[in-house]
Amino acid sequence: MVKLVTGCAGFIGSHLAEELLRRGERVIGVDNLDPYYSVEIKKKNLEGLKKDKNFEFVLGSILDDRILEKISKDVDLVYHLAAIAGVRNSIKEPVKYCDFDVLGTVKLLDTFRRKDVEKFVFASSSSVYGEVPEKELPAKEDRAPRPIAPYALSKAQAEEWCNMFNNTYGLPTVSLRYFTVYGPRQRPDEAFTKFISAVLRNKQLEIYGDGKQTRDFSFVGDIIAGTILAGEKGDGIYNVSSGKRITLNGAIDMIFGLIGKKPDVKHLERQVTDVTHTWADITRIKKLGYSPKTTLEEGLKKQVEWCRLNLSCL
Repeated sequence: MVKLVTGCAGFIGSHLAEELLRRGERVIGVDNLDPYYSVEIKKKNLEGLKKDKNFEFVLGSILDDRILEKISKDVDLVYHLAAIAGVRNSIKEPVKYCDFDVLGTVKLLDTFRRKDVEKFVFASSSSVYGEVPEKELPAKEDRAPRPIAPYALSKAQAEEWCNMFNNTYGLPTVSLRYFTVYGPRQRPDEAFTKFISAVLRNKQLEIYGDGKQTRDFSFVGDIIAGTILAGEKGDGIYNVSSGKRITLNGAIDMIFGLIGKKPDVKHLERQVTDVTHTWADITRIKKLGYSPKTTLEEGLKKQVEWCRLNLSCL
């Protein structure tokens, strides 16, 4: 049988497809190579996958019924990571996020509820929680979502659709709330890639806010391990993260230290869609056997190395 990975040319999707192939799985990957960020990077992400005889790439959109029919044959497990990403960008184009991130998910769910798949795994986001008071952290899965941006709302709504298809049609679904994923292949518009690229180019590093905000930074390799575990054993909703947090200033100091340069930071006005703190309670997914293994310093070393090699297209 076959594992389907939507968004297979993206940051997390390419890592997931790669790990499934390493485990000897057959994988169908679908991606529309949306130009939201460099298509060159996405094509590089696909290079290694295409060399594996167990990988089949389908170029197209999950909104296209012909593509849905093509990718749904013989699939026994769906990993749905395709989405238009970017919290800040979603403020500018809310309709686009509803069209693709919500409707695309519903079309996939409707396709695979007819195919008797073992499970439908949906990549959600910690952004569904919105602004959580620090005294109420770490956030647990039973906390009511309060999204404050169209991207976050689209993820929360897609979670509800997954739950409805589970309850109404009996389609086994899992929703995974990823917390600030970083590592090699991270998008150019995401914080660590932006920071590392700026430092490598000897440019002043610009951050929003005073840097005292905290984040639960999660290495992509740990996220992939949790995703596959949830596909094998999970049901319902899970936080997936490092289970630890650090201030943005602390992470930035680590980046400058790893590159061997003195800090040069400019603070900009905080963005309306930025939450102050994120931190996940990962008790539930730990019961499946999940155990994050990569420290922030180890993960950042790997991301710095990748950014050095790919700086020309970042």
